[in-house]
Amino acid sequence: MIYLTLLFLILTISHPPLATSSLPSDGMALVPAGEFLMGNPVGSDGLPDEQPQRLVYIATFWIDLNEVRNDAYARFVQATGHRAPANSNPASTLWENSAPISDIGTHPVVNVSWEDAVAYCAWMGNRLPTEAEWEKAARGIDGRRYPWGNEWDFMKANSASYWAGRTIDFQSGADWDAFWIKGEGAKISNEKGIRGDVLTMPVASFPKSASPYGLHDMAGNVAEWVQDWYDPNYYQSGPLANPAGPERGAIKAMRGGSWLKPAISLRTSDRDWGTMDSRPSGTGFRCAKDAF
Repeated sequence: MIYLTLLFLILTISHPPLATSSLPSDGMALVPAGEFLMGNPVGSDGLPDEQPQRLVYIATFWIDLNEVRNDAYARFVQATGHRAPANSNPASTLWENSAPISDIGTHPVVNVSWEDAVAYCAWMGNRLPTEAEWEKAARGIDGRRYPWGNEWDFMKANSASYWAGRTIDFQSGADWDAFWIKGEGAKISNEKGIRGDVLTMPVASFPKSASPYGLHDMAGNVAEWVQDWYDPNYYQSGPLANPAGPERGAIKAMRGGSWLKPAISLRTSDRDWGTMDSRPSGTGFRCAKDAF
């Protein structure tokens, strides 16, 4: 798992969902070309790597409505012989004999590296979305803080707040740590977690939290690998049209937060990262595709 310093902050807005399409394949949404507000303004409560906020143009693209599920990933593994998902702690691995354990077929796949995600998307004739594409698909064109709007609602995402039942989110890193490591969260993980640890849920378990383009779980459930190399200063100099991240780097970007994270990490503008060969229990992915 990836743990970043937990800071807690706030923002606000909203607009109705846009229509989705099932072409070119069932389960993808078409995000039309145009500009959107990416990141957060300098001086706001956004984190430094989200600044400055910029008006970014993105060409039309397709993106999966849902995170890639275990049952879909199993078809890839069985067809190609690609390695199965695995945790560094064998007791927490959710697959056996190249197949997911029972009852998690509709959960998002985890314990996959950036390299695994790229291989799966390529097998499907797709690719990973860029950070910019992912953010536009998550927040739409009105700069909303969460996929569903500006106000945090712990009942709209699989997150630390959901498991804690907190209307008001964690107030500090120490508060979060006390819940997961020493408090009720540890008990919940042991009792309800898959193999006593992972707390993913079936994709689209929170239909009222869909993004403006109809995408599910763009906040929580699992964080998602995206195409770009991660650079905390990229927004200061990156292009304003179809940015694809730095040409090189040491770590890859992630988006969306996970079941493990508090509300601050589930904002549409929040950025996370991991080494491209790491296989966290809180990270999965979804695929994208050029429209033309």
